[in-house]
Amino acid sequence: MSQPQYWTMLTPAGRAKVANAIGTGQKINLTKFAVGDGLILPDAQGLSSERFRGLINSSKTLDESPSMLEIVGVVPSTEGGFYVREAAFYTEDDVAFAIVKYPETYKPNIADNASAELGIKAVIDVVQASAVNLKIDPSMVYATQEHVSNEINKFMGLLSLDGGAFSDSYPNATSLDGGTL
Repeated sequence: MSQPQYWTMLTPAGRAKVANAIGTGQKINLTKFAVGDGLILPDAQGLSSERFRGLINSSKTLDESPSMLEIVGVVPSTEGGFYVREAAFYTEDDVAFAIVKYPETYKPNIADNASAELGIKAVIDVVQASAVNLKIDPSMVYATQEHVSNEINKFMGLLSLDGGAFSDSYPNATSLDGGTL
């Protein structure tokens, strides 16, 4: 079977860390991601030409497959002026855990009179997702449209339980709009 054009896979070091985590119960801490403009090969230990490294933005275990992690890194609008062709996700000890062959995408910078954030999403099969911790810097988290929609739907569900009234749920409290409860 031939290799797909674009892919995500664990590095040899990543596979060793997963095996060790399953065997010992010690979790793997993923903290960073990086992008590069080189040509990555399936046997790579990391990026061939790193251009940016930052903190992981978000992650989740996929409901339909508990062995799969979806991890997102965001290249901020202040970085750019290069093509992205490869990406990697790193453990807290700076070991490349997973590598990504990414479709060539130009990441503009402000000097190009264009600026945009670039989200890099990877789905990684780690055999046992509970073996991996993802450490995220909350000051760098971007809300996805899916996350905002889910939160709005939760709020709307709470309103429907309350009959749509905007009242405070605490007993003996005054109404938010000054009326009676």
